[in-house]
This record gives sequence, structure tokens and C-alpha cells, in this order.
Amino acid sequence: MVTYSKPYRSFDEQARLLLERGIEADMATCLWAVERIGYYRLSGYWYPYRIIDDDASESSGHAVRRSEVRAGTTLDQVLRLYDFDRRLKLLLMDALERVEVAVRVELAYVLGKHSAYAYREAAHLDGRFTRPKPSRPDEPSGHARWLAKYEEHLGRSSEDFVKHFQDKYDGDIPIWVAVEVLDFGSMSILFHGARRADRDTVAARLGLLDAEGRGDGRILGNWLQSLNIARNTCAHHARLWNRNFVEQISTKRLGHIDRLRYLAKFDARSLGRVYPILAVTSHLMRAIDPTSTWNRRLREHLDTFPADDVVTLGDLGAPIAWTTLLS
Repeated sequence: MVTYSKPYRSFDEQARLLLERGIEADMATCLWAVERIGYYRLSGYWYPYRIIDDDASESSGHAVRRSEVRAGTTLDQVLRLYDFDRRLKLLLMDALERVEVAVRVELAYVLGKHSAYAYREAAHLDGRFTRPKPSRPDEPSGHARWLAKYEEHLGRSSEDFVKHFQDKYDGDIPIWVAVEVLDFGSMSILFHGARRADRDTVAARLGLLDAEGRGDGRILGNWLQSLNIARNTCAHHARLWNRNFVEQISTKRLGHIDRLRYLAKFDARSLGRVYPILAVTSHLMRAIDPTSTWNRRLREHLDTFPADDVVTLGDLGAPIAWTTLLS
């Protein structure tokens, strides 16, 4: 373990350090950038411009970058890349809010047919969710852990409808109300915990069908995992445009979907970037609201990417023909 030893720096010192690294800008703009965006946050956007140290890279076996940036790198380039990413996150969050609400409604509708309290009742959920794992019989089931988290959400909620049910009834809230206190992650876990037939029904109602024309809950389940991570990335204002996502969009069951089958040709690097997430979000938005302008706005925004000889749309995982593919 190495002890962190870098000193505290004032805003003036941070601004001067930008200039020392070789970034071209005036002092006033540098000062504004570190005061209003932050040196560390911006460093993720000038990172691609940092010079690769060939000797250190050869000895370490991977690319090692020096602190200095390439000659001619301007703060304006870095800020334009930052602003593109900021707007991309806002655009993606706009769609993911629509997706989250739609899945909540459909999940509650399908589970509610079984029982108003199906989310609590093992008989209406997948046994793999409600039973402890055979290899860990002493540990609580996924359902038990999910319920504990749900109760935390409920306890923290200040919504009037929660207080209404707690005051007027016995405190138990029906599924079509309970989903309103779930975050995206908890909703995704409940979806995975539903029985396969119910997952497939939800998927069908959102336009996700298998090759035989039946709802495919496995596709939707995979998408929800990836979309949840993307949503958290956006919500925490983290870098999105070239982030590597561990939970990738699976391409195994997309061959029959005309608008998405091209994703099967992506290499691992491209599948781990944000473009596949944008592609499946675009597909969902067509089903959720065919009149939405979101897909057009996404294309228009991607057209504004500040490409140069260092960064391109390929860093998002976007293929050359992305415009046609998102039409």
C-alpha cells in the first residue's frame, strides 16, 4: 500500500497546474474551470490527450501516460468534450425515467393479477428468488434481502400516499402502489424475481419478443441490469461517454430484432461502452412512446460530438453507420 502524499492545492495552484501540464488556455478560463467543474473531474476528459510514455508502457506491458498533454491540446477541447458528456447524460436520463416508469407499471400490472401483495408472497414469485441457495442454506434468500431493502425504502419515504396507507390500512401496500417507492435497482431485482411467464409478459408488453414472437423476459432482464448501471452513472454525474461497463448488453438473443442484430458484430470493447445502451434504450423508447422525439434528439446530439484526431464517436462504441442504425 502506498500512502497518498499529494498536497492540497488552492484553486489558483490548480489552474496553474493545468497550464504546466501543457493545456492551452488563459488563466481566467482555467480558474473558472477548476472552481466550477473541478480539476479531478475534468482530468477524466483530458486523459485521452495525455502523452503516452513509450518506455514505461513497454516495461509495464500496458499504456502508461505522462502527466503532460499533447502539444496543441486546448482547454476548449476538454470543455467541449465535458459538455457533450453532460448533455448526453441528461438525454439518457430523460429516456431512462420513461423506461423505469413503464416497467414499474407493467410489472405491477402483471403481478397484481395474482395478488395485491404478490411481491411479498413466495407463491407468486420464482422459487430461485424465494428460496436460499442450496450451496448457502443458512443465508437469506434473494427475496428476503430484497424485502429488507424495500422496507428501508418504505421507512425513508416521505410520500403522502405511504402515510395514507400506513394510517388508514394495516400498513401493507399493494403492488401497484409499492412499486412507486422502488428505485431502478430494486425494481430490476423484483423483475428478475418474478416467474418466467410474468417476465415474458412484461417484455411482450414492452415490445421485446423472441424469434417465435413471444415475450422474452431474458432480454429485458439483461437490459435492465445494464440500464440501471447507466442510470446510476448519470445520476452521480460520473463520466459516461467512454466509460467501460462491466454489465454488458447481451447479443445472444438479438438476431431476430432488425434494429439491433448488428450489435452481435461488436467486439468486447465496443459492447462495454455506452453506445449499445443507447441503442437498446432507443428500441424501448419506440415501444413506450412511438411519438417521442427522443431518438431524433439522440441522433442530433451525437452529431455534435467534438471529434478530433484523438477522440471519436468510436470511443462511445458507436459504429461508422450509427446514424442509419439509430434512425
